[in-house]
Amino acid sequence: MTLLTLPHELVECILLLLPAESVQTCRLVNRALNETIQSSTLLQYFQACEAAGVIDNPQSPLSYPERLEALKKREKAWRKLKPVFEMSISVNDQTASSQICRSTEGFFFLTDDNRKDLNCCHLTSFPQDNPRWTRIPGHGPALDWSGILVNFAAALHEHDLIVNFISSDIENQADMHSLDFVLLKFSTGEYHPLAHRPRIHVQRSLEAEPWVDSKIVGDNLALVVHSLDGTLSDRLFIFDWKTGRKLVQHEAAEDAYSTLDFVSPELLIVPNCALSHFEVWHLPPYQLNPKPPIQILSLQIPAVSPPNILSRFDCYGDPRLPSPFLHSMPYLSPRPFFSSPENSILITKLGTWSIRGHRTLYDLIIHRRALLDTIQTWTSPSLLQQQRYLPRWLANEVTVHQIADAEDGSFQFDAQSKLVSTVPLPRFSLRTRGPSSVSSGLSTNSSTSRCTFLRVPWAKWGPPISRWFQLDAETRDSWFGHSNGQRCTFSESSRCDWRKLIVSVADFNPHNFRRSAEMSRLRSGEGENNSSDGDDEGGNEEEAEEDEEDEEDEEDEEDEKDEEDEEDEEDEEDEEDEEDEEDEADEEDGEDEEDEEDEEDKEEFEILDHKGVFSEKVFMGLKCVVHRAPGVYDFGAVLMDEQRLFGMKLNDEGWKSVSVFYIG
Repeated sequence: MTLLTLPHELVECILLLLPAESVQTCRLVNRALNETIQSSTLLQYFQACEAAGVIDNPQSPLSYPERLEALKKREKAWRKLKPVFEMSISVNDQTASSQICRSTEGFFFLTDDNRKDLNCCHLTSFPQDNPRWTRIPGHGPALDWSGILVNFAAALHEHDLIVNFISSDIENQADMHSLDFVLLKFSTGEYHPLAHRPRIHVQRSLEAEPWVDSKIVGDNLALVVHSLDGTLSDRLFIFDWKTGRKLVQHEAAEDAYSTLDFVSPELLIVPNCALSHFEVWHLPPYQLNPKPPIQILSLQIPAVSPPNILSRFDCYGDPRLPSPFLHSMPYLSPRPFFSSPENSILITKLGTWSIRGHRTLYDLIIHRRALLDTIQTWTSPSLLQQQRYLPRWLANEVTVHQIADAEDGSFQFDAQSKLVSTVPLPRFSLRTRGPSSVSSGLSTNSSTSRCTFLRVPWAKWGPPISRWFQLDAETRDSWFGHSNGQRCTFSESSRCDWRKLIVSVADFNPHNFRRSAEMSRLRSGEGENNSSDGDDEGGNEEEAEEDEEDEEDEEDEEDEKDEEDEEDEEDEEDEEDEEDEEDEADEEDGEDEEDEEDEEDKEEFEILDHKGVFSEKVFMGLKCVVHRAPGVYDFGAVLMDEQRLFGMKLNDEGWKSVSVFYIG
């Protein structure tokens, strides 16, 4: 029995198990298979999902033809930056000076001026709906509480969870403040029923308003605490929010942390400004004998050239929705599809400052899937050669305390970690400030170990998977992180009127880039790709593309034929990268060949014109196509989510209104 003799429905099910490039191969080599693929809406839909970098929502009530039509309209609207409708959301006087302004999972959030409550607005998908603000008490159902709301984190689709971080005075302890977080059920405002303890203590310090950033995936809640006044060293905490158990507390250097993000449910990336690298932490799955999270890798960024210093190092990435949970999420939106977390981008903001007062700001874009592959490569036990030439002069000293629970007598583990040096450091101090705190209870046993990790230079990992944009460091908009899926938005002041902004969206979807580049070649008769710069050429290419949109209804399927060639190119690049890593560990007689291969690879990359800000050439190989919105806008900042662009309007008091452009 051959494949073609099977029933049509069974052939369709088999083809659904294949990757997109394999399906396209079947379509090209066999007429019967081509007819099956062309006649199957289900196959066409999942092919379109893979090309668009989205994942299907199994809980959507829409039929597959309706989902396919919605996806086609959505992709076309984002190419044109043509909104389906626009609306304006007013900001009341109580939230005008909000220090928190964020959109996540279909809601827009602002804090009250009194820093006690959180205000949210449900973002509609229909123009006839009237958006309204609702108030979430910062401490949930507690009626009498002191303190201020310093930040929040959310996992709405996954857990119907919102976490408020509260800083409050400590009674009978002058000038001391307690940082805690409260776990609330978002839909009701009550304490979350899955949380064993609704309020969890983080730390005590002299600082009334520390900087806090937090992310939630599964049962893990990770946060960094940055001391703005320098009274404490920066810290990383990881909790199991359901049990309230602290998995690890890590002491870093001063001025090290400001943000963090999950790149997978078990991998956490933390930018370290003091050491100019990304920390990669592994969170082991739950076990009966749990192991604490540990740092497994350090990925360095380009070295800053004196007299410049690195003054800002943040990262952001949406969506944070881990796809394995889609089938079991009771609070999932009925939308037909979501951006794939694995195929999304991370946006990193790097700011430098010199003693002459000169400031620069860059967006560094990294593809998440490529970053995961990079982490896997550099932590693979098979690459033993890497230990011969990469530095290991930093380590984390981890002390695990076994603590008896005062209530039921059970034992828990509290891990304390701190950064140490394995060699003397005359020019840099790893000094930490403030006491380390162990969870309450009687510590009966403790053990200490030292965990080293590789520090991989930027040139060894960064260029193939990254792209840089230089931003205007003086605009308010440049200090926001705004990306979702494989798109990010940025703005620049208009040359005609510096008070207004030109808005652009960069699309890092390789399928969309290939199509745009192919159309450019067809129009110009040349083989040059000039759409990836983020300059006017990218915008002009998009304008020409829009003129031919009506002739492209079936182009998605045809363009996917090119994916085989792209995959082959990616495989060749991966093989070249692995060869580079292996050759560098060989003896001197092989180093010349490796240098030649590096030079050949670099010829395919673009070079960032950083004007001496960095002490090395900065190569970039990640491609994108840039779409520019028509006209200029009177916005103070531009944000985005998976379906919308937001224009934040300002007045003398602060936030005035939010212009919402629903694209789809």
